[in-house]
Amino acid sequence: MAEPKVTIEQKPNDKWACFLHLPQVADPLDLGKEFKTEERAEAWLDTSEAVTAIDVITRKHKA
Repeated sequence: MAEPKVTIEQKPNDKWACFLHLPQVADPLDLGKEFKTEERAEAWLDTSEAVTAIDVITRKHKA
């Protein structure tokens, strides 16, 4: 089974967001925060808030 991964992508509103890709879910899941720069989004991934968001979403979509 493939491992979950997180990507940083630019949204249509020109802001950056983090998306969780789970093998059992077809579309990427937005982690719920938007940032002005890609660097800020990347830095957010190292926070406990990001880790908690990833854990909650992963548990919610557990197969």
